[in-house]
Amino acid sequence: MTFRTFSLGLLGTFSLPWLLIVVVPYATMQRIQSVEFNEDDDGRTGPYVPARPGRVTDGAAVYAANGCYTCHTQLIRPTYAGTDMWREDWAGVHVAADNIDTRRETSVFDFNGEAFAQIGLTRTGPDLSNVGHRAESYVKGTETTPEEWFLMHLYNPRGDFEYWSSCPSNGHLFKVQKKEGQGSGEALAVKARKGKEVVPTAAARALASYLYSLQKDDQVPYSLNYRPDKKRAIEQ
Repeated sequence: MTFRTFSLGLLGTFSLPWLLIVVVPYATMQRIQSVEFNEDDDGRTGPYVPARPGRVTDGAAVYAANGCYTCHTQLIRPTYAGTDMWREDWAGVHVAADNIDTRRETSVFDFNGEAFAQIGLTRTGPDLSNVGHRAESYVKGTETTPEEWFLMHLYNPRGDFEYWSSCPSNGHLFKVQKKEGQGSGEALAVKARKGKEVVPTAAARALASYLYSLQKDDQVPYSLNYRPDKKRAIEQ
């Protein structure tokens, strides 16, 4: 084997995966075309507009900067590649109010408003594709809001307000300050040293809002629904 052959082989070995894993997906994300609903397939017409309430852009930046993608995915895999579709609340709502089952696999539109698709590296923790709805179930019947739940979880994942978690604390996103009078009104309902209170920073609030926005419960066009058991509107 000549040095030239070795060099070309080495270049191809690393260039092809980089092209397929980085360049092609990035180019695809930059050229997303609008998808229309079809009356026969979806029972409605008009363009599909992804529903993403919350601070998506800056929240996603905080999510990425803190390496959340290292342990959490946002990817509901195709049914031939795993059982994500059938895990409780991972893929969406079982039956929506309009009697349409919104559980589905991930599509490129789920990352609308984000610079990069946060598909994740590993699943050390649970998938977050639909964590916004899970948070709603955690606080049901309490006075805590889902965003407050996320803030408390970020500050102390092993607090007594929910299940035990192996997630590391993100205490650097919070300020521990002196409590003046009745407090600032922005403090979390968590334990703090006497005379102190824990206040979330703007970055913490952006991240909590972003996590709450992860709710894959909107109806997608038939052409974007990759479920093997999907049905057209005329078949329902």
